Amino acid sequence: MKARQIYPLVFAGISILAFNSAALADDLGDWVKFDGFGTIGAFKGNNANAGVRVDSRQSTASQNEWRFDGDTQASLQATFNPQGKLKAVLQLISKKDIKSSTKPTVEWAYVSYPIASDFDFKLGRTVAPVFLMSDYRNLAYAQTTVRPQSEVYNINAITYQDGVTGRWDKKVGSGNLQVEGFFGKTTVSNAVGEVKLDRVKGFSVKYADGSWAVRTGYSKYNAAFNAPTVAATIKSLTALPAVVCTNCSTVVPAVANINDMTAAITTLGGSYDDGEWIAQAEWAKRTGNSVIIAAVSGWNVLGARRFGDFTPYIGAGKYTTDAANPGLQAGPFAPAALKVQLNYLNASFIGVGRADHDTLTLGSRWDFAKNVALKVQYEKIKMAYPTVGASSYVSYPTSLLGKPNGFDGRVSLFTVNLDFVF
Repeated sequence: MKARQIYPLVFAGISILAFNSAALADDLGDWVKFDGFGTIGAFKGNNANAGVRVDSRQSTASQNEWRFDGDTQASLQATFNPQGKLKAVLQLISKKDIKSSTKPTVEWAYVSYPIASDFDFKLGRTVAPVFLMSDYRNLAYAQTTVRPQSEVYNINAITYQDGVTGRWDKKVGSGNLQVEGFFGKTTVSNAVGEVKLDRVKGFSVKYADGSWAVRTGYSKYNAAFNAPTVAATIKSLTALPAVVCTNCSTVVPAVANINDMTAAITTLGGSYDDGEWIAQAEWAKRTGNSVIIAAVSGWNVLGARRFGDFTPYIGAGKYTTDAANPGLQAGPFAPAALKVQLNYLNASFIGVGRADHDTLTLGSRWDFAKNVALKVQYEKIKMAYPTVGASSYVSYPTSLLGKPNGFDGRVSLFTVNLDFVF
């Protein structure tokens, strides 16, 4: 079902709920419930030769300077008819995006209804239930760290999808089993360009028992990439004659397809929280048929302990590109400059970049007041290929075209955030 067909149904449902409930209830709380959350944040990278972002979907990066437009956000959520079976939810988030805009955007907009006591469905814009923290990915206050770890969460930048979601809940043993399935479409923008994802479909299985929770998920989608610079590079490479590039005309269209991409993501994560000790581990792997959405994998682990209002923590993670080198080969009459260019394009996956890195994280959370938490976090990042160049997370120029970039692959990110809910 297309978004333009879904949203009239969703907003009609919200309007009906609001009208009927308002007519029957004198108390505002009987028919609508408001919640809000936000973050006031500052971050700083420590390298003048590389810019580091807090999110690949943002335009701003810090190069040895303090910035205040990374994690900073303000969000409001309204739940209509919160005590009834038929509910509607509208969530707005204001946060700087890839276009440097802070205009509020619709993160959730759906109606839900329980078909049975253990099964309900949602129609509209809903969360994509892929990761361990997908349900509260934007709610920083509910997380131990300042934000979800990039080594895993950058593998799938999708936070919502427009379509339908079904969820089945069942008590199994002493815990609860939750199975979700979803189908829809969405759009994701990052520093490289805009990706339109169609036929987004998948499922997740979550089991929680006391202090423990485990979640696994699988999703698959078709995608089309809108990036004029990348498209121009692909077109020019494809047109190169065999005497200067023996295989560009065949290899480039095969490995750098931008109009008919497919990808699949598998995730597995687990967490433990007994009120004193916290442990978390997560892994994700993406496969694909184009270097634009390359095959990658990542993992992270986190450990923390609460001491009164303070929760110090330590974490580690790794992000790896699994895709094969494109293998472009210079022809017998290739100029020296073209040979250098082809070497760069092989190493950077046709200019997309190579974001392989390791991260060590140290931080602490201070819950000094009700519904307010101050977090301080230090991340030590080591890029595996400092000569290759730009990625959507840590961006830096390439050294493979003859001009050294001065980047040794090491950059640190320091963050101070104030998270709150109301």
